Amino acid sequence: MMTLRLSTLGTLLLLCIPGCSTDEASETDFVYGNAIVGLASPVQLSYGITRIYLLDYFEEATGIESVAMADSAGYIYMADSALIIVNEFEATRSVSALNVVYKGVAYHIPIFRSRSTAFNFSYEPLSPNVREVALKGNFNGWNHKATILSNEDDVWTTELILPPGLYEYLVVEDGRDMLDPNNLNKKDNGQGGFNSTFRVGSAHDRPSIATFGMLGDSVVVFYPETMNSPLILWENQQITPERYSRRSNRIAIAVPAPARKLDRSHIRVYGCEETERSNDLLIPLAKGKPVRSTKNLDRTDKQSYAMYFMMVDRFVNGEKSNDKPVNDPEILPPANYYGGDLAGVLQKVNDGYFKKLGTNTIWLSPITQNPLGAYGLWDMGGVRSKFSGYHGYWPISSSQVDFRFGTADELRKLTEAAHKDDFNILLDYVANHVHQEHPVYKQHPDWATNLYLPDGTLNTERWDEYRLTTWFDTFMPTLDLERPEVVDAMTDSALFWFENYNIDGFRHDATKHIPIGFWRTLTRKLKYRVSVPENRTIYQIGETYGNPELIGSYIGSGLLDSQFDFNLYDAAVAAFAKSDGGMENLHRVLMQSLTAYGDHHLMGNISGNQDRPRFISFADGSVSFAENAKLAGWTRKIEISDTTGYSRLAMLHAFNFTVPGIPVIYYGDEIGMPGAGDPDNRRMMRFGKDLSSDEAQMLSKVTAIANLRKDHIALIYGDLLTLHINITELAYIRNYFDQSAIVLFNTSAMTATISFDVPQHYNIENLKGLNQIPHEVSGRTLTITLPPVSFQILTN
Repeated sequence: MMTLRLSTLGTLLLLCIPGCSTDEASETDFVYGNAIVGLASPVQLSYGITRIYLLDYFEEATGIESVAMADSAGYIYMADSALIIVNEFEATRSVSALNVVYKGVAYHIPIFRSRSTAFNFSYEPLSPNVREVALKGNFNGWNHKATILSNEDDVWTTELILPPGLYEYLVVEDGRDMLDPNNLNKKDNGQGGFNSTFRVGSAHDRPSIATFGMLGDSVVVFYPETMNSPLILWENQQITPERYSRRSNRIAIAVPAPARKLDRSHIRVYGCEETERSNDLLIPLAKGKPVRSTKNLDRTDKQSYAMYFMMVDRFVNGEKSNDKPVNDPEILPPANYYGGDLAGVLQKVNDGYFKKLGTNTIWLSPITQNPLGAYGLWDMGGVRSKFSGYHGYWPISSSQVDFRFGTADELRKLTEAAHKDDFNILLDYVANHVHQEHPVYKQHPDWATNLYLPDGTLNTERWDEYRLTTWFDTFMPTLDLERPEVVDAMTDSALFWFENYNIDGFRHDATKHIPIGFWRTLTRKLKYRVSVPENRTIYQIGETYGNPELIGSYIGSGLLDSQFDFNLYDAAVAAFAKSDGGMENLHRVLMQSLTAYGDHHLMGNISGNQDRPRFISFADGSVSFAENAKLAGWTRKIEISDTTGYSRLAMLHAFNFTVPGIPVIYYGDEIGMPGAGDPDNRRMMRFGKDLSSDEAQMLSKVTAIANLRKDHIALIYGDLLTLHINITELAYIRNYFDQSAIVLFNTSAMTATISFDVPQHYNIENLKGLNQIPHEVSGRTLTITLPPVSFQILTN
């Protein structure tokens, strides 16, 4: 049982009123139901009409007996389709619950009030005779056609509906992108230029709640007296006020008795003030008791995932007999097959590489059969090359393992070995498009979207303007996934991998280019044809570049578990790879992500990926943010030019492994492998004696960071509170009951002495540092002197 600090024990004893007696109170009238697979994702209400698809949560519409929404709501419930249409919601609280009775059991789904407001934007051109003005920014996917302004007396205006935050944009005058000449506020765009900015609402700290301790069979949380009553859920059912006791700034929550029969269940706490949500709490239970140690977690606990992503062809060549590079003189070596395969991945599983590193989930690049010939063309800077399908993203089959990567049996052996070591295997699945040689396209050419637009121009790489129809290239047809027959065929193709291999999930390519309906259909099939009948945990993560609203629209109980947080990565690159500061912006984006996705989200926090130049090559100055990174990789040899890059990369890893979400190591980033743009960022992996001393030290640092998270539950389930922030410094605490982790960064080239007070309800006794940097604790004040370009993680 957890030991409570003596200074607070007296207060907690006052809480022990009927709600503390779980043997009796929690038994009464608490009927456990498991109709919802996993934890019901919150409904984020829109500014206008919101559609709530109850079949995202429940299997059968006929099983839904009643629905009710708290507060004053105007809504229509369509029973046949189990669809709620909310057209008016005058909530008095920022958090409430949707009550659904399904087959005689009441379930509760969190509802978040919309944070969006109307923002009026106006623009006055400096020159006369302007015919059209538009905006492109991070609020509309940088698609200027989405926001055309209206003109009245040479003042161009539009109304934007946006949540509070800082927004970047460019004005588009008659097709010409430009900074807003009327607005002096601008921000580095990370690519050698700037964007104009405006702010909606005001920046302020959100309310904060925290896990605290145990008292008998009750879980105690810190909950300020100024806050409204919380929404508390056990699994997907509300713990009502008679089952918890509130006194002063503590709440004691009686764990429902049915929890004692389950190996894993969860308590969630959502706090609120009138206009703002607090952070949320997630407490995993084992047989009704809070999980206190990471030793009691396993690969089905998604919050504990730590992912490693490799491009299979560029990782390890374990079986040379399947080496079949494309025999075409027009392909330069970096664009051809190198020989990596599933046998090579299995070798590294068996020799303990991933386990020692501190990861537990392996994401494989696509392994379906790709074409035998050469396609595409790079022709710039005096370099000309076609490409092979070494990367796997040009499928000519949706069910066959590419013979250059191995066999179906080798995939099964890899999965079996991974599971034996408590690892997960994720496959990279391509649903958006096929290669022109794919049988689906050959037999059903009408299943593809149009290659040409009505104006006769090519519909290729129109990522934002025509994101649901654009082709990636002329030989890669995009499938028309608005058509039911195409959706059915392609979701069945995805299901094939779960029915024939014991894999654990998908990374989904090009998520935002696929209609929401496809993801809803696929997830439903996976739930009720695999997950439920086989009691199998499935994780799906998507890839979408865009604002949090677009990214979040693909996440939910009936959709994907998460996506990669590219906005956070971009802010982290700007903060850690550059020397001119950026921590305040990183902190802003971090808090924006926590508000958008929740404090216990499953978003991927990446160190890099196959489409971006290597972080370290930006950080050490080998590649400029302003240059064409792909051209740089083709025309010069990119090497480590400044060892400070290793220190900056270590900070990025430390950040990814200590903030909420799932850390993702792109292969080679654990050693500081350099590289410019694609394909230079896809070099062959190196190990052991092939590493330089700097690379070996980098691997040691990353291993220490990853294993710290693996061993400290506060870094997995802890709440997060910012303790200190300025342009080059950041400190925050992750706390889980009496376990704390304090994370500190100094990105400047100068030594920084940081001092701050830690709130009383956090335990800062017996803190030990990951690095050899001393600190002092005096009362509730912590002081530390960080060397230039360094970090520290203190844990107890």
